[in-house]
Amino acid sequence: MRAAVLEAVKKITIRTDVPEPAIGPRDVLVRSKACGLCGTDVHIFEGDFFPTFPLIPGHELAGEVVAVGDEVTDLAPGDRVMVDPTVTCEECHFCMINRQNHCLHWNAVGVTRDGGFAELVRVPAKNCYRFERVSFSEAAFCEPLACVVFGQDRARIEIGSEILVIGAGPIGQLHLQASRANGAASVTVVDVMESKLDLAKRLGAAHVVRADADQEASLRKIAKYGFDVVIDATGSARVLQDSIKYVKSGGKYLVFGVCGPTETVSLSPFEIYRRDLEIIGSFAIRRTYDRAFKLMEAGVIDVKPLLHEAIPIEDLARGLELMKTGKAPMKLQVVW
Repeated sequence: MRAAVLEAVKKITIRTDVPEPAIGPRDVLVRSKACGLCGTDVHIFEGDFFPTFPLIPGHELAGEVVAVGDEVTDLAPGDRVMVDPTVTCEECHFCMINRQNHCLHWNAVGVTRDGGFAELVRVPAKNCYRFERVSFSEAAFCEPLACVVFGQDRARIEIGSEILVIGAGPIGQLHLQASRANGAASVTVVDVMESKLDLAKRLGAAHVVRADADQEASLRKIAKYGFDVVIDATGSARVLQDSIKYVKSGGKYLVFGVCGPTETVSLSPFEIYRRDLEIIGSFAIRRTYDRAFKLMEAGVIDVKPLLHEAIPIEDLARGLELMKTGKAPMKLQVVW
């Protein structure tokens, strides 16, 4: 079968001779139909996020079931499914206290085991969610949306809050819509690209601000004392460090964008103490796929404007470069 194989750091090869995966009794074999590119894929490609070689990346996956294991009773060939990539043991300390994203044996399709940048993928049956009324491309968007739903849970956005989202790529646009669904009184979005800010305005941002020399003055006019919740959707350590000041005293900062594992920031412990700030992390997904899909299917969150380009598997390297350099306006997906 065809697959994109990460052979080593920054070395990806499109092969046609990859063996079809063998499935176990509780697995299903899924024919990939759409698989999104993500900032995490760039980190994997760069060798700084759980890389093991060889690896077939791709964790934002939707496809069609083509075979099921002997013990699988609730899925059948032909079912259209979204795949939650998170694979957990359900037996360790963290699984038993419902913190499965910190499973001591955590794995993920397309991150630590072969994923969706291949024609066929082996996944646990329990990780599959059937769908009917949306396209494969929309269904593949459920993975980043499920991550956003978990991040929103972590941030505990209250009705009437003023929210600042920094970064208006696909993740920032999802946080914008999710914050509105959670009852935010207003959402302000910052980005360097006017086209992304225009889209944020169409999707309900109360204010949009260009990331330039006038950014701070513009934000202070909108929220003199700061914002109740600031969400970083850039994955830039510099942006994170420079934007803590926009949190209102008693407010929260959600670290959502994925920075490199060796990057650091300089923060004042006294400021965190004196201004009663919360700095919140949000890693991956914690049983949020079902809620994410309901938000999408019901039209509460619209992912269609966030789908920028469908590319063949042969263009994966180009797509990763666009992601790395910030030149991908919105979501790129490999389609089959």
